[in-house]
Amino acid sequence: MARNKHNVVEYRIYELPLDFPVLCLTGESWRISDVPSNRLHFHNCLEIGFCHTDSGTLTFEDGAIPFTAGDVFIIPRHVPHTTCSARGCKSMWSYLFVDFDALAADVLPSGDAYENKSLSRLGKYLKITAKSDPRLHFLCNTLLEEAKKNDAEAQQMIRLYSLTMVAELQRRKLEEGKPTAKNSKVFPLKPALEYIHDHYTEPCDAETLANLCYLSQTHFRRLFLSCMGSTPLQFVISTRIYQACIMLVNTDEPVLSIAQAVGISSVSSFNRNFQQVMGMSPRQYRESAHRPSPRKGSILTYRGWMVPEK
Repeated sequence: MARNKHNVVEYRIYELPLDFPVLCLTGESWRISDVPSNRLHFHNCLEIGFCHTDSGTLTFEDGAIPFTAGDVFIIPRHVPHTTCSARGCKSMWSYLFVDFDALAADVLPSGDAYENKSLSRLGKYLKITAKSDPRLHFLCNTLLEEAKKNDAEAQQMIRLYSLTMVAELQRRKLEEGKPTAKNSKVFPLKPALEYIHDHYTEPCDAETLANLCYLSQTHFRRLFLSCMGSTPLQFVISTRIYQACIMLVNTDEPVLSIAQAVGISSVSSFNRNFQQVMGMSPRQYRESAHRPSPRKGSILTYRGWMVPEK
């Protein structure tokens, strides 16, 4: 019997600091189980996965892709997937979660001609090996080595290498004249999630989002609630509050300015929505010593819940 591809899809959010949007998860603890997961998951940002040992399969909605030690996978945001090691082994991985748009923002010119150059804009996953694509394979691994250093010089090098990766991928796309990967199935909610990601400060009504996914509003709402665990409106609000949390931690902007920056016009509405999502007021969140916040100005290592699945 065919698997119900919409049965369970888990959304995993990673906090990326505003001033240096890179998260590095690495170390001996990152061993992947050989027991298949009963669900796919996707992220709010681009993931680069590095297989260091052993082998297994990386499953997407359109099928399973084999991996072995040395392989690198670039997986855009909102692309469901899961990893399983071969029977009897636990492959070791490292992961980088990166916002290449933000890293390259100070270097790439603005405008429509450049909006699709970033790796964050990929619509498909890429499997990269030292043999199939030595240049991109080298760049990815160099990024990982710099991320492990976790210092100011490493951050500067990551910005430079990130720009090189953007240019390398864009050149390869132009040379090939076709998509960079053959996986054609797309998570049906991906167009809506991409739109919310890019336009959360603007009105995002269900009709517009459903049309982007080529679904009726009724089907779209039902599918969204099933996959995301919330209504489209609740998800838009949560996205705005999430961005506000980052600004509260990383800037000294007043609450009204932050509310307006994330698309909420009044302080009262912002405070009410923030309380509903976070369980505390924006001021309490900013002043709390126990809030779940990124460390400003540094590459993060995994904290608490950010550990491999058992």
